[in-house]
Amino acid sequence: MNLFNEAFGESSEETRGEPDHFSSESPVDRILMFQHSIQKPIEWATLNDVEFAMWLPCEEDNLFASSPITDKWTVAYSIIKFHWSYITAGVLKTLNLMDDKIFRIGLPDDFHAYSFLTTENEQIVLSLSKEKGIRFHFAETTPLQYRVSFMDNFVSYCNAWKELVEQNDGEKDDDLGFEGWWLSTLETSKAVEENEPLIGVGKIIR
Repeated sequence: MNLFNEAFGESSEETRGEPDHFSSESPVDRILMFQHSIQKPIEWATLNDVEFAMWLPCEEDNLFASSPITDKWTVAYSIIKFHWSYITAGVLKTLNLMDDKIFRIGLPDDFHAYSFLTTENEQIVLSLSKEKGIRFHFAETTPLQYRVSFMDNFVSYCNAWKELVEQNDGEKDDDLGFEGWWLSTLETSKAVEENEPLIGVGKIIR
């Protein structure tokens, strides 16, 4: 879409690395804010020997049902389900894994995972699939406050893409059903938690 190119233009490249120059008002600014939170991709072998998951219990957040992370995933999935091709392409471009000129890309049939380092030196795993959508898996050593902040930033990023697509009369994506996977996982995990503690939800098997 030409309007997407016009929205970002060359100024995005010129301002990369200077997030303080932006407010959080426009969709482009919010997209850039999320991009600036990611430092670089890292090799899978360099990941710390700890658990990675969408949610992991910690001292301040030991119940999945009442976790602030849980609600943020629910909001994110509700936005992603009709805008996943734009959001996926945006995240992969931020990780330098695809051409900057591409604004949409399909989700893989099977599970694909990528590891990266944030600007706060936290390790995170990104996973993509048609079944489960776009997911971030946090290290068990990452503080809850940072996990919440990152998810807030991601939800804002998703909303920004939604607004940008709507402003430019962009085509919505088909609902692939991965929001249903999350809502089912949510209810099943809550039911299990009523009888026994959860050790994690959406864990990465390594």
